[in-house]
Amino acid sequence: MSRNQNHISVLFDEVEQAGAQLEFVTERFEDTAIGRFILAARAFIAEVEREKIAERTMRGKEERARNGQLPQATGTGIYGYRYDTASGKRHVDHAQAEVVRRIFADFVANGTCHGIAKRLNTEGTTAFEGGRWFAPTVRRVLLNETYTGRSIYRRTIAKKVRDPLRGRWVRRVEERDESEWIEIEGATPPIISRELFERARIRLEDPERQRRREPTRVYSLRGRLRCAECGGPMTGHAVNRARYHYYRCINGTSGPTDSKCASRYVRQERLEAAVKGALSDLLASPERVLDEARRAAAEASAPSGDLAAVLAELEDVERRQRRLAQLYTRGELPESVLAAESQSLADRRWALEARQRELSPRTPVDDRYVSTNSARLEHVLAHMRAYIDRSDDEGFQLLLRAVDAQIIASPERAEICGSVPIIDQAGELFATIERTSA
Repeated sequence: MSRNQNHISVLFDEVEQAGAQLEFVTERFEDTAIGRFILAARAFIAEVEREKIAERTMRGKEERARNGQLPQATGTGIYGYRYDTASGKRHVDHAQAEVVRRIFADFVANGTCHGIAKRLNTEGTTAFEGGRWFAPTVRRVLLNETYTGRSIYRRTIAKKVRDPLRGRWVRRVEERDESEWIEIEGATPPIISRELFERARIRLEDPERQRRREPTRVYSLRGRLRCAECGGPMTGHAVNRARYHYYRCINGTSGPTDSKCASRYVRQERLEAAVKGALSDLLASPERVLDEARRAAAEASAPSGDLAAVLAELEDVERRQRRLAQLYTRGELPESVLAAESQSLADRRWALEARQRELSPRTPVDDRYVSTNSARLEHVLAHMRAYIDRSDDEGFQLLLRAVDAQIIASPERAEICGSVPIIDQAGELFATIERTSA
């Protein structure tokens, strides 16, 4: 079940609270204090064995690296080379190597990552495993020291850290101290010179270039805004020396493909003021909030056939996302492919989850709940409206996170979807407006 003692204890308690009994195939633990102690001891032994397995695996990889061979799962997944499993070394793929040389030469000659990606896609040159080129993919090629013929093992370390914003553990990759690196001599033949690589790196890290990439203004709706034309994300954009500020679809002008979105720019001030005003008007009326909950419940009292298809496709997308994560963790998938596929799956999942919210049955709002909480709700919403009216950019962003606002926008109109939680003081009642349009 698990090689973690704490996980075993939690799972055992969860099963017991559900009124079920946890049975083991290979042995039997009595439901007594002694039986629980033996179970905890076995779980602790499994946890220790897991750490020993990891230690032996890492020791074997380090020894392989010191012998001049690439450790397992680090040889594949780099554009420009083929990995020889017999020798544990890389060999140059001459067709791809020529593309790598062009990327470095074009960038050093004042090219851009976006321009290089667009040109490669126009020419029909595929990225690793037949994917498309994107600006981040080109950037990772330019930062990859392996192309100079230097192979480093133990350069980075992956750690599990707690993300306070998302409330869960996440994987974070950090660079080790240089004294811990193991250089594998002769494992990778060079494709470019060290001088060319350093020129590209210096240009990438140029402070002036970095400054131009930083946003010159706070765009509060970034990450929550989708294009009404194509459904793609929208980002902030300044024109005329930052005199005018807009939101624009990233598929309109910045994509590396030839298929451009026909949407037009949306003025930042106009859109943000409209969103803030709509949320303020909505939250000022408790009757409207509760009426919306009743309406949503009446519209979808039972799941439809479309919902089953959406759930099936959503499950398939989640399975593919887990598969991508597994392949990347094992080193069988390069970052270039991971980034492109992850973005595509994330966009599809966002659309499916929005469709799921539309089709899912709503729980009717109890009239007793309405009568009990309407007065308190009116008082709370009045405070919320006052907060919205006087909020700055940071406060506006906090409000958007609180209601989990998602906006679909065009120059003519915007649709806001979010949820308004209403929590009873005793913690017994909870109602959510899953789709509130303004």
